[in-house]
Amino acid sequence: MAIRRSHLFSLLPLALAACNTVQDQFSRQVLTPPTSWLAEPMALGLDAEPFEIVLHREASLTGFFVPNAAADGRTVVLFHGGDTNVSALGNYLTFLHDAGFQVVAFDPRGFGRSKGVPTLQAWLYDLPHLFAWLRERPDVKQLALYGSGLGSLAALWAARTQGPCVALVAESLPSLRALLQPAEGSDSPTGQFTAGWAEFAALPENIEPVDNAPATKVPALFVLGENEPDRDRASLLATNAAYAGPHQFWVLHDTGAPPHAFLTYDGEYQQNLTTFLRSAFAGQPQLVAASAAKVRDASDGQAWYEFDLRCPGTSGERTAVEVSAALPDGSLHAANAWLDNGSGRVRLRLPAAPVQVGAMIAPGATADAEFGWQRAMTPLSRAGEAVAALWPRIEELRHETIQPADLRQLALDLAAAEAKAAFPPQLECELADVFALLGAALCKSDDAATAAQGRALLERAVAAAPAKPELHFWPGPTATYGWPQEDAVHRASQLRKRPAQ
Repeated sequence: MAIRRSHLFSLLPLALAACNTVQDQFSRQVLTPPTSWLAEPMALGLDAEPFEIVLHREASLTGFFVPNAAADGRTVVLFHGGDTNVSALGNYLTFLHDAGFQVVAFDPRGFGRSKGVPTLQAWLYDLPHLFAWLRERPDVKQLALYGSGLGSLAALWAARTQGPCVALVAESLPSLRALLQPAEGSDSPTGQFTAGWAEFAALPENIEPVDNAPATKVPALFVLGENEPDRDRASLLATNAAYAGPHQFWVLHDTGAPPHAFLTYDGEYQQNLTTFLRSAFAGQPQLVAASAAKVRDASDGQAWYEFDLRCPGTSGERTAVEVSAALPDGSLHAANAWLDNGSGRVRLRLPAAPVQVGAMIAPGATADAEFGWQRAMTPLSRAGEAVAALWPRIEELRHETIQPADLRQLALDLAAAEAKAAFPPQLECELADVFALLGAALCKSDDAATAAQGRALLERAVAAAPAKPELHFWPGPTATYGWPQEDAVHRASQLRKRPAQ
């Protein structure tokens, strides 16, 4: 039966209302602004200028402009993820400012102190107001965009649509389209229709990174944590493959979603991002070109591939490089190599031909006979590596699901980890509640040595308390912002005052 045009148009308001409902529901699902406010840049010793860009009476963009006299107008705009606000960006602000850049950190509508209701539409379509404000500032001469998580979608969209910028850093680049895919039956006509309708109803136009990639030509660095969800890994690799401008991807091995790299690649992460941004601002972005070709079959059914590496900006130096190969099944494989006078080769045995190859310089690496080179590590990254295997049991302790018999073993394992790498204050602070909980349990023991160990842990918990709890930051696989350990440490303080049994 035919539908009269008048009837069709009468259905339009219902369809639009349904779209708005889906949009609102999906926005609430992916945009989860925290209610807490931690620390402003001024608390970090940065001379920051607060700003507010009024969109209308009930909506605004707020944030901080951090000037730098040494920047000569070079300005990095930070785009944070969908579950944080600018008060938690202290580490990004500090390392970028220390590197000689001006930094802009802003909260989208409904985040932090920005007024309004957060939506994915506002996530993108409010950005022209921010960039118009930046273009009016005489102290801003060049822009680079740096996005993390959902912020990387906004940064990529802005790189394509908001006028000239010199560089794009996109870290942990998710796909909202993939989030909308039904769990099962997505290949059926019904599943495809459902996914298509959901995308049409829920997503702003051109928010998908892989759709923006073919039209974006800004030099780009795509940063991927190896342990991120498969869906997000696939999104970043697809975007990297489709990207039109000069680009490369960097795999952070044994690393999860941001800000985990501040622990696993501490020092190297900041230095590589700084080098890329400086070189891009200078008009010569430092990118390692990498390609792979099959050399011969291996006896176990795999094959040897040779990777050709080139980075003209390192001519005259011997430079360590980490090569990453992405296979058709999404798995990632790595090899260590050296560049001599800007070029080098390395072979890697793989079960299938790589579909993408990335490479990144490892600054400060030292030669190693077995592995080619060893990464330069900081006290923080060494300590983080030493305790990495203990986090599942630490979380069990925090959630009171650990078995009583395992408490003393956890204390022993923490001591063994500390023997491998001294715990810096940042880790002591993060583990303060762990020391408190273990101490409270062990000091009840009838064994005098165990009880004494428990009391020592209580003392250690109290000593680990930070002078400024709001500035504590732990970039673990589960990040900590602020200091939720305070209650546990307060109880430890009370327990240690009690006389020993």
